[in-house]
Amino acid sequence: MSYNLILPFFPQELRDLILDPSISDLMINGTTGVFADRNGVVEQIPLFEPYTNDRLQAAIERVARILGQDLTHQNPILNTRLPDGSRVAVVGAPSSINGPTLTIRKFNRWYTSDELIESGSLSPYVRDAVVGLMNDKKNGIISGGTGSGKTTLMKALLDHVPATERLVVIEQPAELKVSHPNAVRWEAVEAIPGQVAITPSQLLAAALRHRPDRIIMGEIRDECGYDLLQAMNTGHGGTLSTIHAKSAWDALNRFSDLALSARANLNHGFVRAETAEAIDFVLYCERDHSGRRRVRELVKVNGYNHADHSFQTEDIYRAAA
Repeated sequence: MSYNLILPFFPQELRDLILDPSISDLMINGTTGVFADRNGVVEQIPLFEPYTNDRLQAAIERVARILGQDLTHQNPILNTRLPDGSRVAVVGAPSSINGPTLTIRKFNRWYTSDELIESGSLSPYVRDAVVGLMNDKKNGIISGGTGSGKTTLMKALLDHVPATERLVVIEQPAELKVSHPNAVRWEAVEAIPGQVAITPSQLLAAALRHRPDRIIMGEIRDECGYDLLQAMNTGHGGTLSTIHAKSAWDALNRFSDLALSARANLNHGFVRAETAEAIDFVLYCERDHSGRRRVRELVKVNGYNHADHSFQTEDIYRAAA
């Protein structure tokens, strides 16, 4: 198990929380409190045996070294992953005032689309509509806030891609467990001592030379959106990616804004029109106040109106409020 790499460095109570399958996110705020996300609801976890910030700092430093990085006063931010894809994020001294902040986003299991439908997270109509679009090699974006289920939904949808296709999966950090036999997984990495940065844009350029049937981009965060846009508009259909956004329509705006950030001289209207040309559909996931995750919207992108600077979209599905 991946967690066994890090368990020996933590007190028993924290080990039990790390292994608890009902917890998706474990958040340790120095010695000021431990919180856990169970089924979408965050709760504070009382500890019976207090620990010191020095012990927590030592544990995190050892974990960082095992995962091939160093956490120091000169490099206090750590974003890495365990072998199973679970994310480990740290902000240490001097930036984190009340002791090191450690957050572990756990992937206890992956869900099929049938299981998501059974749980109420996904409408069968949406599943069938999106699978049909994917089979037609249409390009899509899965949008939503942090913890809304974007990655889980992407994995469930990728299970419907024919196993005969070659997938190039680019992530930062790598977390998707793609079951296709002809899938390659690449991970963008930040610069660390002895290792230059390998950017999503560099990996995207490399992907075009490796004969992909589909390019899967884990998350669009920066100017790599422009490179992905160009790839989609030059014949690479069937692309699927995720993006942080507050609605399906907002996802198109965010995607085009990130693409615009790649070059100082890009024309705003041109890039937005290119975005409308490249993206065929957008899903929006949400986590409501009760912690329930669900697909709220599915829209089809029909074009871009230069007169009023707006994306032309058509609602395929919109869940009740």
